[in-house]
Amino acid sequence: MYLKGRVVKVAALHIDYLSEILGKHAKHDVGKALDLVPFLSKRTRKIRGNFNNVLGEFVRGICNLQLDLSALNEPEFTFTPDENAEEDQFIWYIVEQVEFNNEDEQYDFVRFLKEYLFRKDAIKVIHPFIYNYIKVAQKDKNEFSKYGEFMNNVLIKDKVKFQAIFNNSDVDDILTELIINQRDILKETSTRGVKYDSLLPPITNLYEEDITFLSNYKDYFLKSFPLLTHYYVFMYICQLVIKFESFSNVTFDTLETLYFTLEWERLSRRRKAVDDLSSFKFVKNKQRNLFPHIHTLSQLSHNAANINDSELNFNKKIKILTYPQIKRLLSEGTLNQETFLSDLSDWMIKYSKIFYKEFEVEHSPTFQNIDEGMQELFNLVNKGTSDAVSKKYGGNLEDLGANQFIKSRGSIGQVLNITHEFLILLTAVSVKKSRIPLNQLFHEYEKRGVLLDRYSKNEVVYALEKLNLIDKKSDSGDAQYVKPVL
Repeated sequence: MYLKGRVVKVAALHIDYLSEILGKHAKHDVGKALDLVPFLSKRTRKIRGNFNNVLGEFVRGICNLQLDLSALNEPEFTFTPDENAEEDQFIWYIVEQVEFNNEDEQYDFVRFLKEYLFRKDAIKVIHPFIYNYIKVAQKDKNEFSKYGEFMNNVLIKDKVKFQAIFNNSDVDDILTELIINQRDILKETSTRGVKYDSLLPPITNLYEEDITFLSNYKDYFLKSFPLLTHYYVFMYICQLVIKFESFSNVTFDTLETLYFTLEWERLSRRRKAVDDLSSFKFVKNKQRNLFPHIHTLSQLSHNAANINDSELNFNKKIKILTYPQIKRLLSEGTLNQETFLSDLSDWMIKYSKIFYKEFEVEHSPTFQNIDEGMQELFNLVNKGTSDAVSKKYGGNLEDLGANQFIKSRGSIGQVLNITHEFLILLTAVSVKKSRIPLNQLFHEYEKRGVLLDRYSKNEVVYALEKLNLIDKKSDSGDAQYVKPVL
């Protein structure tokens, strides 16, 4: 570009904008980029063992609803002094819709509702719509709302299909109808904007496929929806940890498989699930890199192919570009390679001045190509990130999978875990409606990220045989088939 006889360099990477947002407080900021995970830079451990508490936020996001407990009247009774006030209010709200002959009938109905509808202060889901009534404690609101938004953005593509599942008013009894029709405490909201970028289409497609299938079986759906959703959220973030470590030498169109073990089987240190590049040990060792990878990608995504100069002044969010996508933009010529690499070098120097003020010598880039450049920027960001922040941020992944998909095996350490309940669920969504060959079952597991060694496969066959789900074509035992679970 020429301006009054002078050559003006056209920026390929918006380093002035990055310098402004990161330089204000020498603090990492994703700028215009969408977020990738709902983790906080501190580790609260609130999600540990409490994943079901985020399902209300998730489903309300699907249905475009907001829980407004202020619409509840103060109850005219106190069932016991120790009870949760909001629970009392919700029960009283239902009771007000019913006419009673006397106070004893009313008292008995209240007692029944408390025992039938609530378990340990948590509402019992007897119909898909009731997920909308699951409240979040105010102290957990910020963190759990992030998970709800994240799940809406990365797990769902066809929102209308999911609305049909959770807005369905078909009921089998008057009591359920009475409960789900307390809609005055649910306020309609406008569709929320996208806050989290979805990088893994296979997760979205598989989740929609599996949930749609399960929705045909009401009772099992109510039982399995939390567990299946929990699994896909956990696996999604595990996949990011693994794929980011390969930089541009990876595809986001398929899932990386990870070795799982069955909760009841015996393990030795020689098992691949204990110590392998595809074990949880690898994920745990690399989860601290999630924070610097996210910020490396957010910086690289502020380029001329993804956002122009005029858009920097508006609140419009931009997609996060993965390492392979950035490399492709350069190889295809969408981004000028020479200019981008030059800008990247300049940005590294500026970044080092912002985050390494204690060093007198600024960073001197040494990369020769985009692959080396992306890795060098990551190393720079990693060095510029507090080690405590990286560890706490990555540690949220352990809290997400704890007590369900991660199991400690004593001196062997932590492994990825399959409970009996999850094995049946995984088999149900893998087989669907028609029997399939046994080897295809294991292929369906692997499509969903679950890899089993030969010992675990034998345990699966034994467990399914006990449930009469294995069908042998001949007495020889060859050509085994797995029957539908549902």
